[in-house]
Amino acid sequence: MEFDKKTLLAFLLIGLVLFLIYTPFYQKTFMPDQYERMQRQKALQDSLQAIGFDPETALADKSQPSISEEYRPLQETKKEPGFEKKASIITTDDRAEQHITISTPVFLATFSNRGASLIGFTLKEFLGPEGENVELIPADAYGTLGLSFYQIGGDTLSTHDWMFDSPRDTAITLTEKDQRQLVFTYDFGNGKQIKKLYTFYGDRYDFHLDVKFINMHDVIAEKIYFLDAPAGLLSTEKRLGDDMHYAKAILASGTRVEKDFKDSKKVYRESGAFDWLAVRTKYFSLTLIPEKKPAIFARIQLDEVEVSGQKDRWKQYDVSLGMPFLNTPREGDLFRIYIGPLDDDILKSYGRNLEKMMDFGHKIIQPFSLAILWTFKKIHTVVPNYGVVLIIFAFLIKIIVWPLTHKSYESMNKIKKLQPKLEELKAKHGKDQQRYQKEMMALYKQEKVNPMGGCLPMVLQMPLLWGLFIVFRSTIELRGAAFFGWIQDLSMPDTVFTLPFSLPIYGDSVNVLPLLMGLTMILQQKMSVTDPKQKAMVYIMPIFFTLLFNTFPSGLNLYYALFNLLSILQQRLVVSKDSNDGTKEQKSIRRL
Repeated sequence: MEFDKKTLLAFLLIGLVLFLIYTPFYQKTFMPDQYERMQRQKALQDSLQAIGFDPETALADKSQPSISEEYRPLQETKKEPGFEKKASIITTDDRAEQHITISTPVFLATFSNRGASLIGFTLKEFLGPEGENVELIPADAYGTLGLSFYQIGGDTLSTHDWMFDSPRDTAITLTEKDQRQLVFTYDFGNGKQIKKLYTFYGDRYDFHLDVKFINMHDVIAEKIYFLDAPAGLLSTEKRLGDDMHYAKAILASGTRVEKDFKDSKKVYRESGAFDWLAVRTKYFSLTLIPEKKPAIFARIQLDEVEVSGQKDRWKQYDVSLGMPFLNTPREGDLFRIYIGPLDDDILKSYGRNLEKMMDFGHKIIQPFSLAILWTFKKIHTVVPNYGVVLIIFAFLIKIIVWPLTHKSYESMNKIKKLQPKLEELKAKHGKDQQRYQKEMMALYKQEKVNPMGGCLPMVLQMPLLWGLFIVFRSTIELRGAAFFGWIQDLSMPDTVFTLPFSLPIYGDSVNVLPLLMGLTMILQQKMSVTDPKQKAMVYIMPIFFTLLFNTFPSGLNLYYALFNLLSILQQRLVVSKDSNDGTKEQKSIRRL
């Protein structure tokens, strides 16, 4: 009977736990991200059911709007059927194409009345490989920020080729405090209109797009329309492969951010409640952000396009956001469009988790990467040269780890002094490895030596070095940051000349700082290696690291070389101190 009571009690407790797990209180308290996502999905489903819309059914057998392939400069690529203009809605349109430029202190944007779309976006504060201002939209591309939808009683429609009425002022300049609106209108007659109102601000990279559908409720079918960005983002870096390594599309729903859209043979379609959709390269991003209500559908397609003179391919992401259309006479949505640098501070300022599109490494490494970047920025507010900032940072890190590394260097020095005794033990018990290991550990214990202490400096540096690698290679702050002389970009190798051939691991560029770093490693290894049979390691490891680090950012090599020099000085201080202590001890013994 006692057993039955315990069993019953156990089952009751299990049932209570299971009940608690599925309560809103438990989910909200212990799984806030999942709870938020579930609530958003439920609210969206309720609103869609209210208008009788099922995204899965509505979009199951339909092609998502896409643009023509005419702008593709280098190769034919197969895309899904595009939206074509239908005579029932659009007749001939012989209006000429007109370009309108918006110049602010931070960017120069070019719009076309063809589709009321963005055809050029130049950042004034960032330079490209040839010293020109960075351009983010491909030449001859169109359809960026264009609209598409399904037509009642017909096929599908894209507004990318439609000639909208546009302002007479074709060149608009804003100062830092200015605000200006650009209005495009397509009039079908009979009171039917599509309006696109762009609002620009003089001191920001983002701008607003207000989309208005007037009396289009009997034209747009399936209760959905699309905001398209099919042209992708241009590469802005000298090394295309390095830039495209970071290129990706990002889809956000609440705190969940997805980045795994890498298959060029697949078209990704997802229904849900989406907060924003972005395309990014190494340093820049184009982000579509619905402001009033979430998007209900997203489409992402990747094409890898050949580029003349490059072995790597340009990753062109064609993306669209699907927005609910409620079939009322006056419909519309407000979007925030961000086109600018992947700057952690700027992205955080929007409060929409945009900073999650950045890569700061694995969760274990992220705290180091973020701490390094924060420290760099703080020092840079006082010291304008990032090379000097890096030197100061190396000294700070050495001061912080000094006590720990001091102990490890003392341990290494003691092991070096014990080498004759270790050789004696090996000669005496070499044939009995178990006995030899036991006697060796006893000797270490007697002399209070930690045999693993010498590994501590390298172990301490690994997460820090990886964080530095991420910060120097992928953060906008270090892009183009010069130090002095030939070191003109701390985020790139400090190349002095290029070989006519490429070597395995090393590459084809000859860089100075990796060689200096390798030399400091050899000096440090000579001071660290105590076993004569491991003398080869003095050169093997430094040579390997020199080859490996040759393609790494010059800032990382500068830090590593400087940190090694500081470590060598510290080791010499330890050796000198031990020698002085030993001399004093011998003098005391002689006096006795």
